[in-house]
Amino acid sequence: MPNIDNKFNNLGSKEWLPFQKSFTRYAEKESLIRDNLRFFTKPSLHYKPNVRVFGSEQYKITVQKQCADLGLLYHGENKQFDFLLADLTSNCNNLSVLLDWVFQFGPKLGQRKFLWILSPTKHLNTGDFPTAWALSNCIAEFLTRKDEKIICLPDGTTWTSLYFRNDELSRFQKTVEDVSFKNELGSLSLKDWFILKPKPRNKNEVLHPAKYPEDLVQMYVQEFTKKNDTVFDPMSGTGTTQVESLLLGRNAYGIELSDLFYSIAQKRCSDVGTTHSDYKIFFGDARSISKIQLPEMDYVITSPPYWNMLNMKGAEVQAARRSKGLKTNYSDSESDLGNLDNYAEFLDALIEIYKQTVKILKPGGHMTIVVKNIKKKGSHYPLAFDLTESLKEFLELKHVGFWCQDDLQIAPYGYKHTWVSNTFHHYCLTFLKP
Repeated sequence: MPNIDNKFNNLGSKEWLPFQKSFTRYAEKESLIRDNLRFFTKPSLHYKPNVRVFGSEQYKITVQKQCADLGLLYHGENKQFDFLLADLTSNCNNLSVLLDWVFQFGPKLGQRKFLWILSPTKHLNTGDFPTAWALSNCIAEFLTRKDEKIICLPDGTTWTSLYFRNDELSRFQKTVEDVSFKNELGSLSLKDWFILKPKPRNKNEVLHPAKYPEDLVQMYVQEFTKKNDTVFDPMSGTGTTQVESLLLGRNAYGIELSDLFYSIAQKRCSDVGTTHSDYKIFFGDARSISKIQLPEMDYVITSPPYWNMLNMKGAEVQAARRSKGLKTNYSDSESDLGNLDNYAEFLDALIEIYKQTVKILKPGGHMTIVVKNIKKKGSHYPLAFDLTESLKEFLELKHVGFWCQDDLQIAPYGYKHTWVSNTFHHYCLTFLKP
């Protein structure tokens, strides 16, 4: 670690780096509170950071005790606050009250100071949209949205930690969002969070810069299909969806834009050697689904390009791939969504592909999209939230799972300066076609 002054908190690298992971295995709420207080405040002999809290009486008592232990002011008389904490895990009926609290105290946060909100992930509002995400979208119009962190609970469910900052990009614009609590997402035999350690990729598979693991496809195909059902992936890559579906006795179809990955996918499928299932991968653009002769599908599982993130020159992963002579993007085609520079255009194109895909999905069939939210040049693009908001107009959100990666090296982004997490979780969004 570089020997620089820590202007952000009093933590060394051994405590700082674990907090950088975008998911946390829950131990107890008291330790979760303490970890956040220690990370986002910097007490000293000359200054006690001022903390304000929203939540149940028990939550307030716990925070107050931690503040006393850590040398922090709890609801001090200072007009400015160094950290705001809010907890909705005990009562989700206080959402509108919480927003009033944020609008009142958010402007009183010090410059580049943080708000932390802890909320259940499974709770839906009256628009059948996760309340945590609705809150995130609403508060992002007021304070700057910085990140979210997944809290993995022992019972297999999750909470979502939302983080916002008062900085030069904060707009302090009050918006009206439907954040009322209606019901919860249903449960599956799958846990809401899971850790996978993918097997090593062979020399052809490693050519793809963003391949999702075979174990993930197996889990979801087994959950949502039976033998002889038909599975589809409109962006097939190296054919992982098709290969695993065939091995499970399902029929498999797909589309792939890159001639390199198309060839790899074709060979991988032919190597499976099954004679009991049908498969076909079409070479072409997923935006042309309506022009391709495809059968009706029982299930769709897919992962889109994560916008143009693979084209960013400075990323460490891309630099490592370049040093090995491997591709750093999906393709150089102008038709590739991963080469679009405008986020709104990328999102619109992706949604149009999914609309066409839904037309060949059977009523009662499911579609799972594996996706990350995106951080780029200091801005946060909530791709999972945006996709869900658009797709729920013609699909029902049935489950949100989290694929957590616990085998990646942590990079010290923002070390001793500010918090920028390492995004080690993917949203697995499953929808139902009515």
